[in-house]
Amino acid sequence: MRVEAMARRGLVILMILCLTTGCWDRREMDDLALVVATGIDLTDDGQIEMTYQVALPTGIPSAVKTGGGAQKPVVVISNKGRDIQEANDRLQEQMSRFIYFGHREVFIIGEKCARHGLNQIQDLLTRFPENRYNCFVLTAYGATAKEILNVPYQLELIPGLGISKLQSSRSSFSVKSDELFEAFSSPGISPVTAAIRVLNKDTDKESFAVDHAAVYLGDQLTGFLKPDELELLRWWIDDPYRIGFTVQAQPEDKQYKGTISVKSLKSSVKVKTVIKNELPQVTASFSTLVRVVTNNSRIDLNNPQDRILVEKLFSKQVQGRIESMLGYVQKKLKSDIFGIGEEVHIEHPYIWKKIMNKWSDIFPDVPVTVKVDLTIEQIGKTLGRSHIRK
Repeated sequence: MRVEAMARRGLVILMILCLTTGCWDRREMDDLALVVATGIDLTDDGQIEMTYQVALPTGIPSAVKTGGGAQKPVVVISNKGRDIQEANDRLQEQMSRFIYFGHREVFIIGEKCARHGLNQIQDLLTRFPENRYNCFVLTAYGATAKEILNVPYQLELIPGLGISKLQSSRSSFSVKSDELFEAFSSPGISPVTAAIRVLNKDTDKESFAVDHAAVYLGDQLTGFLKPDELELLRWWIDDPYRIGFTVQAQPEDKQYKGTISVKSLKSSVKVKTVIKNELPQVTASFSTLVRVVTNNSRIDLNNPQDRILVEKLFSKQVQGRIESMLGYVQKKLKSDIFGIGEEVHIEHPYIWKKIMNKWSDIFPDVPVTVKVDLTIEQIGKTLGRSHIRK
């Protein structure tokens, strides 16, 4: 009996091994088209146009090159459909290899498509298991995603990797797909992405720059922030990177421009909310330590009184810039990209339950007080002693 029982167990184990071994869905690397960057656009006739930037094996730096001349590093292909899946199926019909998104670094949304709404994009990026949740999402500014993906980039063989490296650097504002989904699902903060544009369009010096931000209300693009506004937004959301400011400290004369420029060393922001008549009021306090990088004036910053006056000039100017950016976002774009709703949720959860479903209507009229404290910590080399002309 023991022998028969052991034989049965062995047979069961053998059957299980036969069913669980092997790679039934395996695909060789030579059979894959590795998509590095994807673009989505909305055409004039309402169709979805998908564009893929596919890395060619001969274009990868480590690949062996033979024969005369260098091979193109990428191929860019596009096709249209009534929805994303249909466009993707038509693209697959053009390809001798299976389209694979496991190495995608960048996803670009065309401006027209973004203004129409991103419901299909959310479905695409969450439904397919190959999609990476750490790929960078950007919005095209003044261009289509297809145009962006056809622009060459001098510093990298594969332009999509160039965009990815720009987004990976600390000097660039970046949003990954999982962060975008989190913002979409939260009523207390509105989505925002980096915005990419074409430089020197229709010339032999075409390139791209990621220096704007795209602001969304719900899943629809509502407008863009300029580079100087984006710099302040990064400070507000605690993503500062060497913020720089310049102030006209003295009138210009024959020898000096009268300007002083500084770069931040350490920055922070504290947002506090209070409730009055069941509606929030906000105070945003910004503080930064800076070093002087240029003193093109007659002011001697070794003089404590002059230094305090310069700090006040900077603080007043920066406060004005933040208030201007805040007013534009609140009144024009009507989008809470600052996460003020999240602060209300944390500090006043019972009030938030009452107002969260109508927060997009309340936010544009929420009073926000801005305070700025800028302190010069490093003055560097200064010019001759003088006084600020009031």
